[in-house]
Amino acid sequence: MITEAQLLADIALVSEIILEHGEKYAPLLDRLEQELEARRRDDPINRARRHLQQLDRRDSSTQGAV
Repeated sequence: MITEAQLLADIALVSEIILEHGEKYAPLLDRLEQELEARRRDDPINRARRHLQQLDRRDSSTQGAV
């Protein structure tokens, strides 16, 4: 199985290829980004962290309100 770190490395490589050789390689970047997002979205630990961060931000923004 490909790790998230490998996906990020692949995204960096494909990004360099696109800058060097053009947009014809953009579908590779699209696919890698979709895979990365799917993994991040589906990981319950990351989702739980995101929910708590959003809650913390809301609480911080309302603490100064009178």
